[in-house]
Amino acid sequence: MVDVENLVLLKSGDLLTGQHIRSLMESRSEESTPWRRLQHVVFVMGLFHLKMACTDALWRLFIHPKLAKEDPCSLIKLVSQIRPKETGKIESKPAYRQMHEVIQHVGIVLRLDAWRIIASERIDQSVDSLEAFAGMKPTWEVLVDLSHHLCRNYVTNTHELSDMRRKPTGIRDHQHENVLIQHQYFLLYEEISYAMNYGDIGRIETLFLPWIWIFRSCGKHKYATEMRRYLENVHFIYPKGLSKAIRKNILCNPTGKEGAFRAIDWLVELNNLFTKHTHGGSYSNQEKNRIIEESLLIEVYRSVRVQLERMFGLDHRTTRHSLPDMTATFMKLAVYMKKENTNKFMRGRKTNYNIPDAISKGMNTMVTEGRGETALTTEEEEDWQGLDDEFAVEDEGDLSAI
Repeated sequence: MVDVENLVLLKSGDLLTGQHIRSLMESRSEESTPWRRLQHVVFVMGLFHLKMACTDALWRLFIHPKLAKEDPCSLIKLVSQIRPKETGKIESKPAYRQMHEVIQHVGIVLRLDAWRIIASERIDQSVDSLEAFAGMKPTWEVLVDLSHHLCRNYVTNTHELSDMRRKPTGIRDHQHENVLIQHQYFLLYEEISYAMNYGDIGRIETLFLPWIWIFRSCGKHKYATEMRRYLENVHFIYPKGLSKAIRKNILCNPTGKEGAFRAIDWLVELNNLFTKHTHGGSYSNQEKNRIIEESLLIEVYRSVRVQLERMFGLDHRTTRHSLPDMTATFMKLAVYMKKENTNKFMRGRKTNYNIPDAISKGMNTMVTEGRGETALTTEEEEDWQGLDDEFAVEDEGDLSAI
């Protein structure tokens, strides 16, 4: 028998997988050998499922509350400009890919609109569009100075937001305060997405703390607890060698391309997609025994498809398509934002719903309730059951050729 005392098996997955592993280890804790106690198994939280949890948290903050949908500057009203046929689905329970694109697309136009305003205020009041600003050929130093001003004035933080909301109602702009929170949380999501795509595990870990507070505020206590456990284990409990192994293997780059890092649980879900759906048969042929029997041939099926694509010059034309041209869509949303003064401070403008400062609320929750485990909430339990995570991944085309 192999001596497992100095060996570990890293197991990535969602939180339910981790719960099952810990339950199994607890039930076998009285066994006599490390092998029987499963002492060598170390669960590592899957970052792909964490990213899905981030989109769900933002949906709970900005779209789910009924009163949050009524203001012209609300997120769902902005979404209705670019996805008018999908607002019903996005309001009820959007898929991960839908919410991911909503955050990215609305965030892009929000920031471009802020650039337009700041260029008009600080460079030339005659500047009415980004095209006009670009025509002035600003220097790099000017752009850097404007970017610093944007960060200071359009991305709020807990202290600034608290000061704003203490002021008399008559001199406040409630809708602008909500937009500032959108800027802050959308940028947090963009940063964690960028860090994951480029394999920057250090930056990912620095982002854990604000997301822990957001999850605590939104009721996603299990994710907050798992992220805290990860930080404690990796930086304070595990030996340096094990910590290094976890940090270097929590992400991988299957294609070897720049900006193409993927979480380990993403690869698992991609394999599930091919096993159960793409090559899992249909109608009477789609049964459990057949799926298991042909699961060994999944890589063969994928390789055949890739070879045919390359043979006939069809690279990335059957499963992976070029990015859509969003110019007209973004322009439509930009016109709407300009009309509604989404990024401008309008004294006395009221709102039906003040978006809570989730970071401040989460910090307060952690202080008042302590750091212990929190019981699984009903909403989280529903998130885990019947969730086809494999539909959230995208086929990378020639992934099987490596």
